[in-house]
Amino acid sequence: MNSYGLSVLIAIMAAAGSLAVVPTYASFDEEACPGCGTDDLYQKANLARQNDLPVSVWTDSEVYDHDSEIQVMGTVANTRGDAQVTITVVGPNNNLVTVRQAEVMEDNTYETSFSTAGALFDRNGIYTIRVQYGPQEINNSVTVEIVGEVPVLEESACADDEVEVTGGGDSYCVPYQADGATVTRAAVSSETTSIVLMIDAESDGSISLAIPRDVLDSQSDDGDSDFIVLVDGEEADFDEVDSDDATRTLDITFPEGATQIEIIGTFAVPEFGTVAAIILAVAIISIIAVSARTRLSILPRY
Repeated sequence: MNSYGLSVLIAIMAAAGSLAVVPTYASFDEEACPGCGTDDLYQKANLARQNDLPVSVWTDSEVYDHDSEIQVMGTVANTRGDAQVTITVVGPNNNLVTVRQAEVMEDNTYETSFSTAGALFDRNGIYTIRVQYGPQEINNSVTVEIVGEVPVLEESACADDEVEVTGGGDSYCVPYQADGATVTRAAVSSETTSIVLMIDAESDGSISLAIPRDVLDSQSDDGDSDFIVLVDGEEADFDEVDSDDATRTLDITFPEGATQIEIIGTFAVPEFGTVAAIILAVAIISIIAVSARTRLSILPRY
């Protein structure tokens, strides 16, 4: 082989070698992250690989009316102990609708449902269902649309200096004072043992919230324990400025542009409402009474 042919062969081999070490990137499915660009998908995929906790979510339909059940389903790639999927629903005006958690099954799937009847889904428009499993960066979302005639709902019974906190089919009036922000919606969940406030923070400010103990509390074997307060998913500064047998008052600071405050305790009101609790109690008493009478009737008589 002449020197020219040898040079060409060496050049071809060098080019092939350089191609072999060029990093390869997985192709991305736009459905996995609607509205994301390639860069967003690549970063999201990298975060998923680093944390090993990618999560997916979908619903059984894209459009619902005000008397429907929204079935939410999804998968996680790898489970982390008993960790649950946190599901947050945000309304058309970026208002918090509800928050709950779903257990991850043995086949790495999760499932829950939301009823559109009642005060939670009281507007027509686009609702965003966000899911998180593990670190905050590993999340996903899907949108649904609520359409149709909006039912006439009773006006809030809360005073001007109270925020209506919904949860478990009931609502609770929680006294508050906000400086620098407007509270747009609040919800309490026994599954996350937390109250979530959706706010519109026009500037740096603070909010003082007098939390009833029968709505949310934080306890340990030694008595009262500290709440955990998150602002947009990050731990925030707060002071517990007052407490008594009925309430605990927190003063929480937030930065301009903040949208969500979550206060986490160890207890929150049950997911079923007061009426459901009464019905359950009556049912239990009836079962005990019937069982007792049945047991007596089968005793032999002498």
